[in-house]
Amino acid sequence: MHRNSEEDVALGLPDQLDGLPTSPVDRGDETQDRFRYQWAVGVYLLVQALRGNSAVSAIWCEHHDDFLVELSTGKFWAVQVKTDSSENANWLVTDAAFVHAISRFCSIEQQHGPRIDQYHFFSNAGVYIPDRSAKKLKTLMSSPMRLREACIQANAPSEVANPYQTAFDRLAKAAQVPAAVLFGVMRRVMFRRGPPLRGYEDTMIAKVIPALPDCASLHNKKLVQVCDELMGLVETASGIPTGGLDGVFAYIEANGRPDVSLRGKCITLESARTCIENARQSAFRYINVGGGLPLGNVKGQRDVLHRKMRNAYIEGQFESIWSRAMSAESRLLARAISDAENFDEIANQLEGAVLTECKDAEALACIESDERKRGPLIYRTILERLGEVAKNEPDKVENEPKDTLLGVAAMLSGSCRFAWGVPLDDDDDGAVDGA
Repeated sequence: MHRNSEEDVALGLPDQLDGLPTSPVDRGDETQDRFRYQWAVGVYLLVQALRGNSAVSAIWCEHHDDFLVELSTGKFWAVQVKTDSSENANWLVTDAAFVHAISRFCSIEQQHGPRIDQYHFFSNAGVYIPDRSAKKLKTLMSSPMRLREACIQANAPSEVANPYQTAFDRLAKAAQVPAAVLFGVMRRVMFRRGPPLRGYEDTMIAKVIPALPDCASLHNKKLVQVCDELMGLVETASGIPTGGLDGVFAYIEANGRPDVSLRGKCITLESARTCIENARQSAFRYINVGGGLPLGNVKGQRDVLHRKMRNAYIEGQFESIWSRAMSAESRLLARAISDAENFDEIANQLEGAVLTECKDAEALACIESDERKRGPLIYRTILERLGEVAKNEPDKVENEPKDTLLGVAAMLSGSCRFAWGVPLDDDDDGAVDGA
């Protein structure tokens, strides 16, 4: 297996000690990925709300907590997102990140306790739950889920059953919070597990985004676009929005920040819907202007197409494009049978999209005065453009591949809808070529 040498990397690998393999100190790229994971959690919360699975009315990003989820009842969920890159990791009561999250929840509880409905600890890792064979007190005490259940069953902090009373007292000390406050938090904390840290964006695109209303049938590229737009929405709200002109001359809040920056941290469901709609807008649709694809009659166009391509100095490409025309006809006839109700619209869209690209290619090549060069230039442009459209705008061409589109181009040329920059004087019926 070939491995690049360090000379292939600018300044070699970072933080290597005496030339020996050394784990880097600065993992900025991993930090960025963890931020993106947090934004993905924000997108998931929005998706849940838009599906009507919760009473969420808005989401506040990096406001009091990683997320503050506003409910229609006037109460809130406080959400902490923690990630762990270890394989098969489970959170323990004593883990520093868990203690920090609980400490943050307790701070919110002290200030806004009556308005907080739940505290959500969201992570790519699970929380440790002992199995039936676990007997050691230290093992049992380390389970966040067991500690929460013990708090729910107790009526007061001092009544938490052992051995969880010991775990409770140690957590209160580590988080530096009063027992009564911790007790209130632990009784309302929810543990939520998200997708793995590796591949979470694929999970979002494959499972989360299609769950949105009107998104289940979207092409994968469009799903990616919707996901990116929502991630960007959460990312922007998680920063410090400037608010344009309003941010230049802004009222200052008690925390020293412009009021517009605080308003920008709130994502309403309506703004999320608008973002999704903008991302999933359908491709440009062509109306029926007559003509139509000659499906079932393509064989009769062979001679006309051959003459046109010979006349445009691209006869050498005839066999390949003719093969595509025949295959495209067969493919589209099969599609007409399987989707008879919608096929007229599908065929019209393909006709309009391909014909427009072909005509545009002719227009771009009209400045080429040498007829021997004009045809090859048009052919190359059509090859490139139809390939790009098939790849980047699949909705525009009904998700048909490049070869089908080239076959449609051949049909349109064979039925005298366009030439290759050097039109024939007339077609087989004596009509002037419209190209």
